[in-house]
Parts: sequence; structure tokens; C-alpha cells
Amino acid sequence: MREIGDLAVDLAPNLFPFIRPEHPDWHPRYAEFNLPGNYHNGGVWPFICGFHIAACVAVKQNEVARQKLESLTELVKPWHENEAEWGFNEWSKAQTGQPSGRDWQTWSAAMYLYAATCVERECTPYFDEIRSRVAN
Repeated sequence: MREIGDLAVDLAPNLFPFIRPEHPDWHPRYAEFNLPGNYHNGGVWPFICGFHIAACVAVKQNEVARQKLESLTELVKPWHENEAEWGFNEWSKAQTGQPSGRDWQTWSAAMYLYAATCVERECTPYFDEIRSRVAN
């Protein structure tokens, strides 16, 4: 995706491949609200990226998780609507990494903090306990 310009950041979009106008799942409203790489059609959501980082830690891919956390840190800093030190925006455009949606999203901030905790501790609090119960 990065090689063909569909992804500017080192984080996974929420959906890929993108739904394009020639695709049978394309709806006319997507031309205004859901272009490829935007919002639900492949936008990069910090909330989802936090889960991805935690999943990397859960499978002991700690260096990958650390790299993704660094990328996520850069993604959540810019603000979109209001000047602030940290934007914690809702989502970013896949092709540019530009923040979009609303700033100061608590779910984006919460998953960023959870991902950072997972990387720091090299475990996934709460989910480790659930997995251990299922394994037994």
C-alpha cells in the first residue's frame, strides 16, 4: 500500500483494500463521505492502531509494537480543529496521514495510553488474564 501511495503512515488502515467506485460495494454517498482512505473506508484510526499494538505485544512481537507505538505517537500529536499540544484526533487520511474528524477523542487517547502501557510492560493488562482463563 505504501509503495503505490495508498498509505503514508506506518500503521494499518481500518479497512483494506479500499472500496473504490468500480467496486460492487461502493455507494454513491461514499463520493462525499467515504472516499478511499477516508473515515470508514480505510482511514487510519488511532483507537484501532492501539489494539494492533497490543496484539503485537500479545504475540511477543515487542520490537514491532515499539515501532508502531512510535508511529502512533506521531499520528496523534497533530491537531485538526483546535490548536493543542496533542490532537488525539478521531482518524487520519491513509494517503497523507493528515488528522481528520474531531480532535480530543478520549477513545483515541485511552487506546494510545493502553498501547504505551503494553509496550512498556511487555504484556497486555486485562487481556493476559482473560487469555490465561481460556487456556486453562
